[in-house]
Amino acid sequence: MDLVKHVELPVEKAGERRIARRQRVLKNALIVFNNGHCTMGCQIVDISETGAKLMPVDIFLCPKEFVLKSQFGEPRHCEVVWRKGTAIGVRYLD
Repeated sequence: MDLVKHVELPVEKAGERRIARRQRVLKNALIVFNNGHCTMGCQIVDISETGAKLMPVDIFLCPKEFVLKSQFGEPRHCEVVWRKGTAIGVRYLD
């Protein structure tokens, strides 16, 4: 008699946690911090209504909160919500 019962549990798919649809872009921008006294270059890889994926020049020096300035649109106050490899994910605070 087999004492171990095989139970199959439902497998959750890696769910999409994004609130808004992303749009792929490749734009140069500036990360502005320290009350506007410091800047760092970055590339905007994708954007949505609620945030963006960025590739800053130096991920380790990138602050938790900053203003993102691109050539297009208004500056956005951002907060870093994840870091992976050379990319960061930010959500807009304004």
